[in-house]
Amino acid sequence: MACDAKAETKSSPKTFTALSKQAAEARDANRLDDAVKLYTRALVLRPTWQEGWWSLGTIEYDQDRYAQAAVDFARVIALNSTNGTAHAMLGLCQFELGQDAPALKNLLAAEKLGIIKDEQLRNVAVYHLGLLELRGRKFGDAKETLDQLAKRRVTTPELITALGLSVLLVTPEDAPQQGTPGATVVGSAGEAESLLEARDFDEAKKRYAELTREFPDYPNLHFAFGRLLLEMNETDEAIQEFQRELKRDPKNVNSMLEIAAVRYHVDSQDGLSYAEEAVKLSPRLPFAHYLLGLLRLDTGDASGAVPELEIAQKAFPKESRVYFSLGNAYSRIGRKADAAKARAEFSRLDAQEVKQRGATLYSERPPGLSPGQLRTLEKENSRP
Repeated sequence: MACDAKAETKSSPKTFTALSKQAAEARDANRLDDAVKLYTRALVLRPTWQEGWWSLGTIEYDQDRYAQAAVDFARVIALNSTNGTAHAMLGLCQFELGQDAPALKNLLAAEKLGIIKDEQLRNVAVYHLGLLELRGRKFGDAKETLDQLAKRRVTTPELITALGLSVLLVTPEDAPQQGTPGATVVGSAGEAESLLEARDFDEAKKRYAELTREFPDYPNLHFAFGRLLLEMNETDEAIQEFQRELKRDPKNVNSMLEIAAVRYHVDSQDGLSYAEEAVKLSPRLPFAHYLLGLLRLDTGDASGAVPELEIAQKAFPKESRVYFSLGNAYSRIGRKADAAKARAEFSRLDAQEVKQRGATLYSERPPGLSPGQLRTLEKENSRP
């Protein structure tokens, strides 16, 4: 027995080479069942063969064998944790298996680490990441993710629908059925957002104007139009749309926050009432506390700002802007040691953000406002 084992060990390299060659030939000849068997035999002999696990995984993924493929891509990642493309493929498998949390984690890792120069795979990964964010009700993140595809002039019906859902704050599970008025609204809103990313501003605005005239009472439609107008720097018209949304739904917290953010530094006293009402209606929404803290600080109520900003800090421990504002608030009420600590943390996090900027399409940021409104809030960083 010992002699046989020794002989097998000596012959393994030759056997592995033959098997790996035969596996590749079977794959290229589209004899996929044979290829799977040959790759499996070769990997028994050499379990650290990354290319083999990758090839086996891609074959099984293409055959809709997602559970087996997930195991294969996990082996690739175990051998090379920085392989962003393997993270993407594992995330796609997990998406198909209904494993949303790990799928989201792996697709975000893929974006951070980078994907091989395969535009189709990258687009598929980004689209599925957007869907996962929609499923998790992370509408702002989903919009930001899906916008990347719109900027690349991707205009598939699936993307248009997903964009529409993201701006109307609707999950895929609650999407209106095809052929209904709701489906028309979702599709048209998605088209308008796609036009915005293509920088066809006039047509995007026209689409929303027509939609709001035809469906004035559709939930969050005026809100979505208002956010688009903010991106076009048409602030006064945007506020009018948010006000129309509040007339339709007096408890629409998102519209309250948008108006409060627009009023910040322009008429903070007026914005304060909207932020206070938003916190009253949604006390568990950290961003509402953050905005309320900013407005109280800007209207001279530093002591009232501190508890709101502290709530935001606990929710967003890696957001530098929160520490900057908190440091200012502490300083104004005489808590010098706490102010110094908060400002030091701001400096540390801000330096990290500068280094990481551009490394990923998806940044950690307080959700709830459009990128245009977040830029407005960044003015806080320039205030003494």
